Amino acid sequence: MLKIMRSHKFFTVFLLSAITIMISVAFIFWGIGPKDNPSATFVAQINGERITLDQFWRTYDNDYEELKKQYTDPGEIDKSDLKERVLARMINTRVLLIAARRAGITVTEKELRQAIKNQPFFQRNGVFDPEIYKRKLKFSRLTPQAYESSVRTNMILTRMTRLISETTELSPDELKIIDSIKGGNKEQLSEVFRATRSNQMINAYIEAIKRQLDIKINRELIS
Repeated sequence: MLKIMRSHKFFTVFLLSAITIMISVAFIFWGIGPKDNPSATFVAQINGERITLDQFWRTYDNDYEELKKQYTDPGEIDKSDLKERVLARMINTRVLLIAARRAGITVTEKELRQAIKNQPFFQRNGVFDPEIYKRKLKFSRLTPQAYESSVRTNMILTRMTRLISETTELSPDELKIIDSIKGGNKEQLSEVFRATRSNQMINAYIEAIKRQLDIKINRELIS
């Protein structure tokens, strides 16, 4: 266990996998909701809300580019498995957003504005600069409306996943393992255990919500 904890790369990947539902897909859902374009080709539909083929390929391309940075040989990447993982994550994210809406989780305009103003890359000398904000969005080919929609989505996803996992408790066996550790690794090990538990709770919640929804998948479009 200590050898695992000393592996920074493993620890980072492990924690990221626990929160992969959140944030990573939010930009793909700019302003998308119940009024999706009915003429768009969709790879999945959840209670009438569509994940379009264009959204899927944008997410897939982003993930593939990130994986290429981790592998010296791009041929090592299993593209077919990546497609399935991307699709599953996008569906799970949409399910969480639907569940959050049902639970009444919202983000006020004031909260949204404050979150954007707190972003260091939009600040000059620690203060939000509207010109920097506009310039950086333009450089990224984003409209303020699209970016603000994605930030709102991220905040809602974060609140929803936090709500699901806030009751996470470690098992007696896990607590014993932590207590038996000597040195400065206790906190890291505790975080790994909590991340695992949280991830399990989130996944279980998503699967339960899925059983209440009408989900259609056109997997042949990405085969």
